[in-house]
Amino acid sequence: MLMDYDDIVVGAGSSGAALAARLSEDPDRAVLLLEAGPDYPVIAESPDDLLHSWVSMGPHDWGYAAEVVPGREIAFPRGKVTGGSSAVNGHIALRGTPEDFDEWAALGNPEWSFEKVLPAHRKLENDRDAHGDFHGANGPIWIERPQPAAWQPINRAFYEACCAQGYPEVWDHNDPRSTGIGPWPRNRREGVRISTAIGYLAAARPRLNLTIRANCNVNRVIVENGRATGLQVECGGMVQRLRARRITLSAGAINSPAILLRSGVGPRAELAALGIESVVDAPGVGRNLIDHLLVFVAGTPMPGIPHDPAVTNPIGIRYTADGSREFNDMQMYIFNFFDPKVAPGLNLDLPLPSVSVVPGLQRPRSRGRLTLRSADPNVPPRIELNYLDDPEDLRRMIDGVRLAWRLMHRAPFAAYLKEIVNLTQEVVDSDAALADFVRTNCSTIYHPVGTAKMGPSSDPLAVVDQFCRVRGVANLRVVDASVMPNIVRANTNLTCIMIGERAAEWMRAEP
Repeated sequence: MLMDYDDIVVGAGSSGAALAARLSEDPDRAVLLLEAGPDYPVIAESPDDLLHSWVSMGPHDWGYAAEVVPGREIAFPRGKVTGGSSAVNGHIALRGTPEDFDEWAALGNPEWSFEKVLPAHRKLENDRDAHGDFHGANGPIWIERPQPAAWQPINRAFYEACCAQGYPEVWDHNDPRSTGIGPWPRNRREGVRISTAIGYLAAARPRLNLTIRANCNVNRVIVENGRATGLQVECGGMVQRLRARRITLSAGAINSPAILLRSGVGPRAELAALGIESVVDAPGVGRNLIDHLLVFVAGTPMPGIPHDPAVTNPIGIRYTADGSREFNDMQMYIFNFFDPKVAPGLNLDLPLPSVSVVPGLQRPRSRGRLTLRSADPNVPPRIELNYLDDPEDLRRMIDGVRLAWRLMHRAPFAAYLKEIVNLTQEVVDSDAALADFVRTNCSTIYHPVGTAKMGPSSDPLAVVDQFCRVRGVANLRVVDASVMPNIVRANTNLTCIMIGERAAEWMRAEP
């Protein structure tokens, strides 16, 4: 085996980059951060798609596919670059609600109550737009909101239509009780997406005790006598072994459980069928896969409308679905696609130019799963999202599509639309037809979580304890979206960064 480290963090994404940066603040701790994709140490060397696009799923993508409903598969992009999905996402910097984190605590994880996680949320953010003790102003992640003067005319018209529909005006969507229409908080500064690679790693790179190695794909964790002692890693065409006192998987809700499974941590019978020797019979690994889903209601704009291609998603609604008892269990986006370069590699079946109103389910009840197709680390896992399996998910999405339809026909927004291209009044009026429309057109918001969830020992599907330690294997943690016991009703990037911050507190306190 090669050089020993105190900590090896696998995955330089939203959680992993934050974790490694915080651990390396201790000069006596040798930290190695491994990333399967490329690394761009300075902004001047970073490709434009990582900095200025709305979303990028081109060269910095794992190339995964997922089954959304039985028999229907879609591309399922995940970031493969330092910064991970925080470097390619839509840069919405939204927090979960207090109810989300208090639910985690009630499930047997008291260290994750809203009161306990709020300091980590404040620590990560530099939010100069908001005020008061609820927000932080000195953290690594810059957060700003598109000012009304910068909204496109079509966005302003959508805003006014939402107000006419009865939605309250909101300035700070991250206020715990806010609901309604307003600008999305974004991890973006002067047009540049502030990923964790920029926000956290840039300042940490000069530290001699932090090593960042790109293009290193982790095959498995080496477990000896019940303890994680190292990793088997493929780098530069060579398979090598690394040693460390502690191993942390921060490879995301798809790759972290896949590494666990290849390491022998997972359902014993499934591993045996693939020829993998069982280390810990952990039936929850890969289960409890949860993702936010959306449906595009797409239209074409009237000709001659002024539009800046860089401003595609400045505002949106957080709202509660009709008949729901869960606060803010839905979102509504407006996407203006006038230029394909704002979303490189994202193959949406939409006309150009287009304007779409897009409902998104934030509290899905359906659960999917992830399994291995092969013990070969170069074979992608099987991802079954199982959208709409719960009837309440389908009901709320039908309600959301009908709301999108109403907004697209309400003044003054309706005057900006030439036609709606993928939906008709006849379909809207039929529950059965609209259910088929949702099943045929639903897609992902790129927020998979829950595949190595935290929980008490009484929960047979809990993979880690509330301190993110893998049960049954000493010195091994999972610190990323995998550990969420339920999904937050918000875009997940800030929650993943917060998880990295929270885990770093405990890990730095350990001897």
